[in-house]
Amino acid sequence: MPIRIRWRSKEYFGIGMLLLGMCGMLQLFFIFIGQYFLAIGNYFVVILIPLGMTVANFFAAIVIFESFAQVERREKLRSQFRKSKIDVSNLEKFLNFPVTKPLIIVSIIFISFFFTTYYISATFLTNTISFIIAENTSAIICLLIANLIEKKYGRVQRF
Repeated sequence: MPIRIRWRSKEYFGIGMLLLGMCGMLQLFFIFIGQYFLAIGNYFVVILIPLGMTVANFFAAIVIFESFAQVERREKLRSQFRKSKIDVSNLEKFLNFPVTKPLIIVSIIFISFFFTTYYISATFLTNTISFIIAENTSAIICLLIANLIEKKYGRVQRF
């Protein structure tokens, strides 16, 4: 049975807000890039498109977080009587924190697909349209990869 986290509950509301805030910080980076480096003069494009992409990235991060929680729960049930790990480095502690994995995955996917899509479409179109296409394409790919992670890694069957 898949885990459905109640994001409005007191226990997970802070994690949800942290995921939303970090996805918003990622989009602030793209607002800065679009405004100053790509010279996009339309403020509606620079502000409103990244707000929608923040919601899409937030949903992708939530899906990945729930699939990692599903796998962690499954591993805890299987390994109740194993010895605990003693030596853990600081980097491994940071990466094992439940919020960092979804944010790192979403950020790397979004950044890589944004720049590749932007530079491919910038050869044929204007900067504004290329920015819109790159943001939308990278958000859609991010959601598709989050769904793939949920299906293959978390083995969650929703329907």
